Amino acid sequence: MPSRNTSETTQDFRREQLSDCFAENYIAYQYALVEFFAEHLSDVSRSFGGDLEQVMVVAILGQRRLAVLRGGTSADQSSTQGMSISASRLADATGIPRETVRRKLALLKDRGWAVQGADGSWTLAADETSASSLVRRDLAELDLRARRRVARLVAALEQLGRLGS
Repeated sequence: MPSRNTSETTQDFRREQLSDCFAENYIAYQYALVEFFAEHLSDVSRSFGGDLEQVMVVAILGQRRLAVLRGGTSADQSSTQGMSISASRLADATGIPRETVRRKLALLKDRGWAVQGADGSWTLAADETSASSLVRRDLAELDLRARRRVARLVAALEQLGRLGS
């Protein structure tokens, strides 16, 4: 059996330590988490006109794209195959009915945020001048608010984590 590296073991230990700390300080942990989640979900919902199913479809398409980019391949060097996903697979991944997923993809295509490949699979549309997706460009203000919200959550949870150290 392959041995785990020290970094993974340290991360596992820290995760367990934090989880225990959050359990011991449940009210503070739960408050910070729910405050983040509710505020973020409300903000995202407003940005998508209340269409949370469309949010889910964009999220899955975005995660596929980010997985490829995190692998060190630039968007223009990689094939879109690793970034693409079928409507059926999107339906399976989200639990949204297939026909609803198809309607959401059509909306995203109309907005210029998604493109359909020759094989019928879908990817996020990218700006030809950069590796950035058009969704990211168009939702820059939402992204900024989200980063600030995440930073606030992390700071609150770090404070709790110090209590358990």
